[in-house]
Amino acid sequence: MWKHGDDDYRPTFSAARTWDQLRFKRTKVEWSRMVWFAQGVPRYFFITWLAVRNRLSTEDRMRDWGIMQGCELCGERDETRDHLFFACPYSYTIWEPLARQLVGRNINLDWHWTVNRLQQMGGKSLDYIFAKMMFQTIVYHIWRERNARRRQQNWTSIDQLRRRID
Repeated sequence: MWKHGDDDYRPTFSAARTWDQLRFKRTKVEWSRMVWFAQGVPRYFFITWLAVRNRLSTEDRMRDWGIMQGCELCGERDETRDHLFFACPYSYTIWEPLARQLVGRNINLDWHWTVNRLQQMGGKSLDYIFAKMMFQTIVYHIWRERNARRRQQNWTSIDQLRRRID
């Protein structure tokens, strides 16, 4: 007999029911559909997931390890996730014209506002899918540019990065 649930045993095996018995279920987070969707790019998913959970190794998090560096993109003294996406003049200059087309004219540079706005769009419309893809692509490329500058590699201008994202 196979366990299908609490006090529910059946003669047939079900991988789905076994998985449900083994795993610890947590409540679904609001941002999950904005991060994980079928049309996205896995490496963009991952960086966006880290950004949404505020787990990227930005300066405010590295400060606990004794590492002090400012924003490599604009020179701001305190680099945080909220600054990097999209309060930083470099990232906002990239984000604003692209986002305006899909998210609407009232673009805000606040991270939480942006995430909430994308969640509110919802649905399966093409605009929503493109908005999520654009958001993840921009987050990924800004993070890559920030890391390239931190490692003293070639810098990418705003125009070059816009073309790459487009």
